[in-house]
Amino acid sequence: MPKQVRADDEVAAVKHAILETALDLMCEVGFDAMSMRKLAVRLNMTAANIYNYYASKDELYLVIQTRGFSMLADRLAAVAGTGDPPSVKIRNMMGAYLDFGKKNPDYYDIMFTRNTPKFTDYKGTPMESVAAVEKRTALSVADIASRTLLEMNSDGNTLSEDDAAYLTILVWSTLHGLVNLYNSRVLQETTDHVDRFIERLLDDLMNRFFLKLPNPVEAS
Repeated sequence: MPKQVRADDEVAAVKHAILETALDLMCEVGFDAMSMRKLAVRLNMTAANIYNYYASKDELYLVIQTRGFSMLADRLAAVAGTGDPPSVKIRNMMGAYLDFGKKNPDYYDIMFTRNTPKFTDYKGTPMESVAAVEKRTALSVADIASRTLLEMNSDGNTLSEDDAAYLTILVWSTLHGLVNLYNSRVLQETTDHVDRFIERLLDDLMNRFFLKLPNPVEAS
């Protein structure tokens, strides 16, 4: 009897379950220690069956990365697409970034915290094209932020592209540290007013770097 072909929605559901379980396992044991065999045991599937959906552990990892960065980019793009003034967009983008990191700690861990493979590690390998998609998606996050910063020039500022890129990384570093402190519960141990602390920090970033342009790099 010929093997029954799965419906598209059933295939999508299986692939989603594999991805989510792979993400959990990767966060639990690390990228290097994760294997398709361990994943198969966790899913109660055979490794051979998993290979029907994903070619390798590396493909799973890259798809997870791409999905996470796409989720974050969508959040930032939604803020960037509003009719709010640039300074309001920037403030809301910072809040959206923190919200993503707090609500998706596993994705955030793999995307930004773990020492996992990067695009250069896949150059010249069968996974190069998949890694290129992941890199483009990841860079789109910084691009959305930088383009929104350049909108500040419409308010009479003179922010260069280099300044926008610099400020993106500068603020990103601060927000990244804050997400890590929150997700590790260190922040909750140091203050009884976490939300108030976060709002104060975001306001301080705005006052220091975005509401006193046009010379943010020199001022920093």
